[in-house]
Amino acid sequence: MISRPRRRVPAPPLLPLDDDDLLYEIFLRLPPNPTSLLRASLVCTRWRRLLRDPGFLLRLRAFHRTPPVLGVFRISQRSGRFVPVGENPDRVLAAGFALTDPTSWVLLGCRHGRALLRSRPGWLQLLVWDPITGHRRCVRLSRLGSHVKACNATVFGDPVGLARREGSFRVAFVFTGNGHASTCVYSSETGAWGRLITAEVPCDDVSMEPSALVGDSVYWLLDKGGILQLHLGKESLAPMDPPPQAQSLYHGNVQLMEAEAGVLGFAGVKDYILHLWAREVSGDGTANWVLRTAIYLGGFSPQPGVTPRIMFVPPIKILGVDEGGNFAFLRTIFGIFMLSLDAMVLKTVSDVKLMELFHPYSSFYVAGKLASIYFILVWLLVKCVYALHDICHGEFKRTSTRN
Repeated sequence: MISRPRRRVPAPPLLPLDDDDLLYEIFLRLPPNPTSLLRASLVCTRWRRLLRDPGFLLRLRAFHRTPPVLGVFRISQRSGRFVPVGENPDRVLAAGFALTDPTSWVLLGCRHGRALLRSRPGWLQLLVWDPITGHRRCVRLSRLGSHVKACNATVFGDPVGLARREGSFRVAFVFTGNGHASTCVYSSETGAWGRLITAEVPCDDVSMEPSALVGDSVYWLLDKGGILQLHLGKESLAPMDPPPQAQSLYHGNVQLMEAEAGVLGFAGVKDYILHLWAREVSGDGTANWVLRTAIYLGGFSPQPGVTPRIMFVPPIKILGVDEGGNFAFLRTIFGIFMLSLDAMVLKTVSDVKLMELFHPYSSFYVAGKLASIYFILVWLLVKCVYALHDICHGEFKRTSTRN
């Protein structure tokens, strides 16, 4: 007998959603809040793998530019904790953001989904920590000379599109003393520090306030009101003037921020008024400070005839601004509040009135397995509460109609 060759069964055609690149484009257009990404990650293992890929998180940042504010790190003398600021079901778990041994490390700031800490006592090494992935990397510092009086540092990710590994970052370290300022930049790509950059013009000591990253420059506040600019591309370091009479107006109650893409901003509080400045470049190329907005915060003032148990000087302290320049965090006699600078909406963050350091944390977040279960339970609970409310409201209306 002659056996006939078997026909090959054609492979089933690929469906559109079998293409990872197409899925990436769809995921990028989801709302960047934790719930949207969580729901997509629960569809199947493949979707969750794509959403938690570090490369996708970089593309998500490039697409949306500004990640949502997930919470704030409250730092006291020997302790620190993370306080989520989102509403359910977008409220993340505080347990996933526990600080590394606050007695041995001091939080310096957060940017691009990473937190930067320094060892205590002294400046012996830095720790770059990604709370979302749990990745940690220590960066050793050289021994500082006896002339150094003040130090600060900041972390930032490499721009998307550079031929560098996913998740690479840089750390800018600045130190001052005897009127001189110097800085150097560490790259995770090379695992080494770059050349020492020294300011040619004398300046005051750098403060411990958070820095601002605007375009290709990092800005730090100086103790006596000035600003220190590190231009990363030109590898130059130079002091610059703050807004006119800023020191006498605000007495250090200020924060640097990004006013908009590529524009340095300056936020200062005088009594019960928040001033927002921007350093705008005119047609002839000169840069000048322009007062853009004045926000009255008189709602935090004590009522006439009522003496509060605690009086702060200043009455309102600006603790920080998120990396996108969208929210300001204010300490008042009523607690700590988050102010939306666009919608002018206030939200309570904490009723704690005394603390030393305060750092907002922003990132795109895809929950892990345990956090996913928590989000699902919270979401179901909220749905049940609303359903129960509708049922009770309907029964009440029917009873009222009968009566």
